[in-house]
Amino acid sequence: MEFKYVASTAEGGLINGMVEADSETSAEEILWRSGLTIVDLKKSLKLPPLHEMLPSLFGVKQRDVIVFSRNMANLIDAGIPILRALAIQSRFGREAFRAVLRDVIKDLEKGARFSEACAKFPKVFPKFYVNLIKTGEEVGNLSGVLKDISAHMERDAATSSKVRGSLAYPAFVILLAIGAIAIMLAFVVPALTSMFNEFGSKLPPMTRALIAVGNFFSGNIWYMVLAVVLIVVVFMLYTRTSSGKKNRDRMILKIPVIGGAMLKAGLARFARNMSMLVAGGVSMFDALALASETTDNLVIAEAVANVRANVGDGKLFSQALAAEPIFPDLMSEMIGVGEESGNLETHLTKISTFYEEESERAIARVMGMLTPALTIGVGLIVGFIAVTLFSSIYSLVGALPQT
Repeated sequence: MEFKYVASTAEGGLINGMVEADSETSAEEILWRSGLTIVDLKKSLKLPPLHEMLPSLFGVKQRDVIVFSRNMANLIDAGIPILRALAIQSRFGREAFRAVLRDVIKDLEKGARFSEACAKFPKVFPKFYVNLIKTGEEVGNLSGVLKDISAHMERDAATSSKVRGSLAYPAFVILLAIGAIAIMLAFVVPALTSMFNEFGSKLPPMTRALIAVGNFFSGNIWYMVLAVVLIVVVFMLYTRTSSGKKNRDRMILKIPVIGGAMLKAGLARFARNMSMLVAGGVSMFDALALASETTDNLVIAEAVANVRANVGDGKLFSQALAAEPIFPDLMSEMIGVGEESGNLETHLTKISTFYEEESERAIARVMGMLTPALTIGVGLIVGFIAVTLFSSIYSLVGALPQT
């Protein structure tokens, strides 16, 4: 941290400046050793960088690590020493990642290995990444490992993006429909109600029910908005807990069609991670631990942890998978063939490719069913409200005395 000081020199003159120290006491000692008499010393008020204040917006993204890994591999292949390659990389990209790379460079200058320096930033370089880098250092193939990691992370990001993108459109349509219906009930229906009341004629039951709902909305709109906000906040806080996230993930997997697509995407990611780790020379027991940590869905992660426990007890990987209901029989059978042939990583890669394709087909089916269903559903609801209101208006107009 930095401290701002005003001090007197031996000649009696006043000077001011900044001194960097771990604490105020340390800053005082530094100034005294410099032959200065402290007049005023206070901590410098300095706003933290944007990436520290808003990490979700300005922090390190997965894309930064992908580009960094690919560029590092190319620089090392070109014969550039790792320290110089890191110095080159630290001049580009977003500030949050450049700050991390500067700290990595400092550690390497002190004698640390690249994997050890990366391990100090688990939010940027997860254990999965660090272990593969460590393997590359040990076998002397760091550039090759970095290329594999960047390709692996790129595929992983593409799969996740497809899943999120498939759910974004239905969510947008549902929110738009809810907003449109809420506006009609809160503003349009009450405006027409006053007109109905002026005529005083008896309205159809459906119109009366719709007006009652509209009156409730218009009279309690802000309470309802507050209730929705509170529900969202409570749900977000709950899903940050271990049990909450697990229940949410379990619920997602049980959603018809969508749950199947999410499960296949999770299985593809698990198989791809295991293929990378096994090919990198990581033991099966350690690879399962790392694969469990890199799995987003806690239900799948728990199943992987159970597989790891069974492998630790002496079971084959395929046998441990077969004991967990969440893993399809086809997956355990293919892994069993890979174990028998001594070519497990190849079969894991085939499994990941298979389930990625299955996930994409499932997502296409979801979109194919949801898009027309949502369009028809929204149209029916809005159409029902419109028909109910306008039929009542026409009946009132028809009841007017003819002149």
